[in-house]
Amino acid sequence: MNTTIIISIIGLIISFVSVSTAIYFSQKNNKTADVKNIEQRIAERTEMNMKLDEINRNTTDIKYDISVIKKDVQKHGERLTKVEESLKSAWHKIDEFKKIN
Repeated sequence: MNTTIIISIIGLIISFVSVSTAIYFSQKNNKTADVKNIEQRIAERTEMNMKLDEINRNTTDIKYDISVIKKDVQKHGERLTKVEESLKSAWHKIDEFKKIN
């Protein structure tokens, strides 16, 4: 065989090995980057879910507080009605007392 052919074959083999190695390490680096990207997204979503849970708890607490306030306002309304009726009766009695005197 001719030396130039042997050198060409060796060059082709080295080129093939170099390209294969480059492809292998490129894929390996991509997988590493993908794993880091996935880990980052998981961390972000976990933080977001924790914040949403806190917002949900706060909303539930606010709804409960509003419900209690509504009940208090309703009780105050009922008491105000009774006071108004009592005041009306008192004014009626005062008017009658004025008529007598």
